[in-house]
This record gives sequence, C-alpha cells and structure tokens, in this order.
Amino acid sequence: MSNSIRLPVRERAPMKRVVLFILGATALVALLSLLPLPFERQTHIVNTVTLHAPPPVVYDYVTTPANWPKWHPASLAVQGATDHSLAVGEKVAEEFRLAGRHGIIHWKVTEAKPPREWRIEGQMNRRPSGEVRYRLTPDGTGTRFERDVTYRTPNLLFLMLDPIFIEPRMRADSAQGTKQLEQAFETATAGISAPAPMSAVATSPAQAQ
Repeated sequence: MSNSIRLPVRERAPMKRVVLFILGATALVALLSLLPLPFERQTHIVNTVTLHAPPPVVYDYVTTPANWPKWHPASLAVQGATDHSLAVGEKVAEEFRLAGRHGIIHWKVTEAKPPREWRIEGQMNRRPSGEVRYRLTPDGTGTRFERDVTYRTPNLLFLMLDPIFIEPRMRADSAQGTKQLEQAFETATAGISAPAPMSAVATSPAQAQ
C-alpha cells in the first residue's frame, strides 16, 4: 500500500499557477538585466565638505585606498596598491556593500594633479561602471573637498531599480561618508595631524626642524 499523498486536482492547479508565475517573473528579470539601454544615462552625486587641514594633507589621505573603509560606509576592504597616494595608472580593488548588493569594483587612476584633483574609473565584470573625482581647493587654513561620483545605468532592470533602491542609498552613503571624513579630521582619530600654521613656523624655526 502506497503512503504517498496526492493532492486533488483543484488544489494542484493554484500551485501550478504560482510556479509558472515565479518562473515567468524570473525570466523577465533575467531578460531586463540583459537588455542594454537604447540611450546613455549617468547619475551624478556631489558632496562638499570643509576639512581642517591643508590640501596636501587631505589629498594624501583621501587618495590612499587603505583609508577608504575608515570613512566611507560602503567600502569594506581594499586590495592591491593601498598604502600610498595613487598616481596615474595605478590600480586597486575595492570590496563594497551598497543597497543590499555586495561585490568587487576595480579602480584605475586616470588623473592625478596633487594636491588639487584626482580621478579614478571603475569596472565591474570587466564593464565600465563609473568614476569618482576629487577636487580640493584652499579654504582659509583648511580645504574645501568635493567628491563627485558618476555611475552608469547598464540595463533596463537597473533603470527600474535605480530611483527606488540604488540612487537614494548612494546619496545617503555619500553624505554619511563626507560627514565621517570631516569628523576624522576634526578628532584626529585617523592619525592625521595638520602642519603648524605658517605664522607659527616663521616664529619658531627650531620646532620646524
């Protein structure tokens, strides 16, 4: 005698529809993720903060990848050339978590003009994914630091999810990152110490040696 349980036909039909719906939805998501956009779409996120350190100090800190996880919430770890300010052509891999997505992005420095400007371009799965540009200008005894992030919309699925999930999280993390960068310079918890003001150097030459 068999112990198997057979559902009545009227109960199996709704289950079959659910399975078909799930399969159809999965196929639709896969299709949308493969279809490229018929136009180019980019999103810019710009954040500006004034830091209590001169441009050379700020430049060296923000262009050294080992410091990124210390102040940017989406940055988890870095690999490669991480212990110094990167010059043009140098590369680094960054592990990130953003809007529920975890991955690795590969950065390459495409512009470096210390201590005023620096730019990196990123790739994911060997496809261009965006760029990050830093601009630094003197502001009294400190530095006006601008972080400009540009990312591309690769497919129709991304286009649908971006305004709901991705862009709001990107903007929130960028704002939090620049705020934490400001706090790092204010409290010196990252081990940064700004040089003495020029007036102090001029009046105390022995201390400057």
